[in-house]
Amino acid sequence: MAAISHKPSTGTPELRQQLKRFLVDDPEVSIVVPAYNEEKTIERLLKSMAAQVTSYRVELIIANNNSTDRTQALLDQYGVRSLFVQQQGVAYARQAGLEAARGIYIANADADSVYPPTWLNTIIKPLENPAVSCTYGTYSFIPSARTSPLQLALYERASRLASLMRSRTSEPTNVLGFNFAFRRADALAVGGFNLNAGHTGTVNHKSGPCEDGWMALCLMERGRLYRVSSPKARARTSDRRLLESGGLGQAFTMRLRREWKRLMA
Repeated sequence: MAAISHKPSTGTPELRQQLKRFLVDDPEVSIVVPAYNEEKTIERLLKSMAAQVTSYRVELIIANNNSTDRTQALLDQYGVRSLFVQQQGVAYARQAGLEAARGIYIANADADSVYPPTWLNTIIKPLENPAVSCTYGTYSFIPSARTSPLQLALYERASRLASLMRSRTSEPTNVLGFNFAFRRADALAVGGFNLNAGHTGTVNHKSGPCEDGWMALCLMERGRLYRVSSPKARARTSDRRLLESGGLGQAFTMRLRREWKRLMA
């Protein structure tokens, strides 16, 4: 499914040196990050990973999903362990990372997101309780030139309210791929990620469940889901998903329609 790249690198010495901490032989935690054409965001993600303050032994794996820009060149430049995943779709990338990981725990992140230094410890710690099978954190958006902090804050507040309502009847839909964790053995036991989720593994509510929510649903067979509400595990992610939906207004309208359908179901 994937080939491991270990090309020589000549990148920025400071960041490359910081990232060497993830080149361990016996990790307790594997951070898995799918990436597709992320040359504009990957360094920001790597800096936030390098800044993690953790008591765990950690490996970092970037699953490069057919990027055609400088994503792979940057990964090689910084000496990061990477996989090249030919099958297109985030579900394929996450599954390749899951199979290649060696840690007891898998922490899932995204290449267009950044994480506080406390993220890893906070999202993993609840999994030390065998009754918990999956943890998931909260998020906020990184404003772009086309969105304002106020607009995004209002959207995030509405999203959190919807998430709290869904927790009563459909908690797995609250689990987002860029901020959740589980035990590797549990994920493999339930069959891994659903490669048919959505459209070739992407978020598509019309053609099927998302790969992250599907995994959370399956993991409920192994234990309970645990929402990490602490800001210590809050990811900050790109607002491009909202913009790809036609803008913030269109994204808000679509969310209202989805939540209304769920309430009426």
